[in-house]
Amino acid sequence: MDNHNSLRSRIENTLYDHPVLMGTLKNSFAVLVLAVSAFIFALGYKCFLVPNVLIEESGGTITRLLSGGISGISQLIIMIVSMFPVELSASLEDTLFSVFYFALNVPVFIVAWKGIGKRFTAFTFINVGLVSLFSNLLGLWDRGWIYEISRFVNSNGGMLSRAIFAGVCTGLSSGLAYKVDGSGGGIDVISYYIALKKSVLVGKYNTLINICTLTIYTILGSIKVWNGMVVVPDGNSMEFLTMAFYSILYLMVTSAVIDAINIRNKKVKITVITSNPDLARIIISALPHGATVFHGQGAFTGKDKIAIDIVVSSYEVKNAVKVIRESDPSAFIEVTELKQVYGRFFLPPIK
Repeated sequence: MDNHNSLRSRIENTLYDHPVLMGTLKNSFAVLVLAVSAFIFALGYKCFLVPNVLIEESGGTITRLLSGGISGISQLIIMIVSMFPVELSASLEDTLFSVFYFALNVPVFIVAWKGIGKRFTAFTFINVGLVSLFSNLLGLWDRGWIYEISRFVNSNGGMLSRAIFAGVCTGLSSGLAYKVDGSGGGIDVISYYIALKKSVLVGKYNTLINICTLTIYTILGSIKVWNGMVVVPDGNSMEFLTMAFYSILYLMVTSAVIDAINIRNKKVKITVITSNPDLARIIISALPHGATVFHGQGAFTGKDKIAIDIVVSSYEVKNAVKVIRESDPSAFIEVTELKQVYGRFFLPPIK
């Protein structure tokens, strides 16, 4: 263990002496993570969210889930347009979807560039581009292993299994992108922006925005079915309500996975009981946070003790505990998860 720590320290010191090399390695690692994130999303989309091969094979009796995000809002706008007396062919719908998807993403990227960070925006562009690339590549195996996975999951749990697996894939994809200060674009950017401003978890805002879109889409779709504006397969007249139920499950699973991975805005309170009068100074010199010191007395020993309270981000806990234990191996440390904090709390800016 000591040799491992010594090697790690030497590597870190070498990288700090070569900032260009360190920046290159960090950015390369981030792009690799974004590639994995994009592949996972594309796989979930093709296998579980919208398994086109199964839908075509079943003659439309297998319902697709609403994807949410900007694509879901684009679908909603097309649904609104279709309520008017205009004829929308499949090719025209595809064209409108592309136009709306692009138009809605423009202000989103402006928000990311000005309100979050230029590096974040660049990584988001890379992630979105990789999703498109992997989606096209996976389309080559629509009749191969993609089909086998889709059929197996649909045969063993149906819509329920698809919603859960799709939610895990989408949540894992977004969470990984957030880990390297990127995103999947669209609603992910808006949710991340709001979460940064309010310093709370990002998943719930993602879910709230998508549920609003889903609710309106379901209401309009059901109205079209009930008014005979669209023809649905026999026994599938409740298609939009079925889609809504499982899409909500999909969004909830997505939100839970995102918040489990993206711990940037999770806060933790560390309480330290120590006899070392210099420990508070050591802690605040090692962490970018302030601390509060209380003087007390041990109930059993009767000796004077110092209690130190400090609030840190979840990802800082390991380093904080390491600093404390190195300075006072006998210190008593309590770690408590917090729901929210108010006041000045430092978070490293997104570049």
